Amino acid sequence: MNLRLNFGHAGHNLSTLRLRKAWLSVDGLRVMPNLTHLALESIRLDDENLSTLNECFPCLHTLNLIGVGGLKHPKIHLPQLKNCHWEVSDVPRSLAIHAPNLVYLELKCVRPEILILDTPSVSTLKLTIDKLGPTVQVDGLVNLKNLRIESSDLNSLLRLFSESRDVRTLDLELPASAGRNELYEAVEPELFSRATEVKLSPRFSYELMRRIVFSMTSYDCRSCLRKLLVHMPPSILTTCPFIPLVNNCAPSCEVTVLFHADSSDATRQAAASSWPLRFPDITWQWGTWQ
Repeated sequence: MNLRLNFGHAGHNLSTLRLRKAWLSVDGLRVMPNLTHLALESIRLDDENLSTLNECFPCLHTLNLIGVGGLKHPKIHLPQLKNCHWEVSDVPRSLAIHAPNLVYLELKCVRPEILILDTPSVSTLKLTIDKLGPTVQVDGLVNLKNLRIESSDLNSLLRLFSESRDVRTLDLELPASAGRNELYEAVEPELFSRATEVKLSPRFSYELMRRIVFSMTSYDCRSCLRKLLVHMPPSILTTCPFIPLVNNCAPSCEVTVLFHADSSDATRQAAASSWPLRFPDITWQWGTWQ
């Protein structure tokens, strides 16, 4: 469908707009000052730098761009934007977000050469990215509290986004396409000491317990880690496989263990009975993941 965005007088009072599976032309698009929520999904947009979008929707509070193609050097510049979910379908050379009031940002991209996040109010950032490009500017993330990263370049991203910032919740995951030889040999134990709550998603949990966690035995970060969530693989030993992490938790830490749905009842029962005995100061919680 080839659609021209021109709503005439009716568009002046429109507050919410969602469009899917279309080819959009913005020629002649008028300013829509009352539009606060815009969602474009699986769209080909004739606005390669997003300049028309910025000009015609100046009062957006929520912006979702999911699989929007036709972008070359997209720049979001929206002073009132508060929530943004952007899944970049193309591989543009540069991405930029200038939004002083943005508090929630979910960004999925591949490897832009230039990434600029001028978002000083962001408190929650969810970032899925292959690797860092040569130019990244994230000086604006002064209020970052909750950080989720899915990447094969995790170590570099953690240093960039969490160093010198008061990140409270850290959620880490590996991309499904990552090869074993590139899975976090460079991850250093002190990265976990920068957050009070750490969530280890399924693929990251497996690799951490398989290879990396054993290098943390002598490291001490007790003063920080107060909540830990791990996903257990389908086949585990009854001995706790992440002892170094538990040893480095703060006193009275809350550890949530999610067993894979294919784990046997005997394995779960053995863990639930023996691990609390070995670590009586830990508050244990148990659950299941698919």
